[in-house]
Amino acid sequence: MGGRGYALTHREGEEILELEIDVDELLDTESDDTRAARIKEQLVDCYKPTEAFICGLLDKIWGMQKLSTPQKK
Repeated sequence: MGGRGYALTHREGEEILELEIDVDELLDTESDDTRAARIKEQLVDCYKPTEAFICGLLDKIWGMQKLSTPQKK
């Protein structure tokens, strides 16, 4: 992964599953609905509820997007 990433780790029995989400790809995505759909696709095998995680990640991405947008003078 070349850009910023967000790792999600959880235990399933004795096995630890790790997922990396490419934040730069999500920043390049135009809408929150599309971002949420991409994250849900990656979390399809996660047995735990994912809505709170997705909402939190989208909030962080929104904040990063706001910081990276040049301010007009």
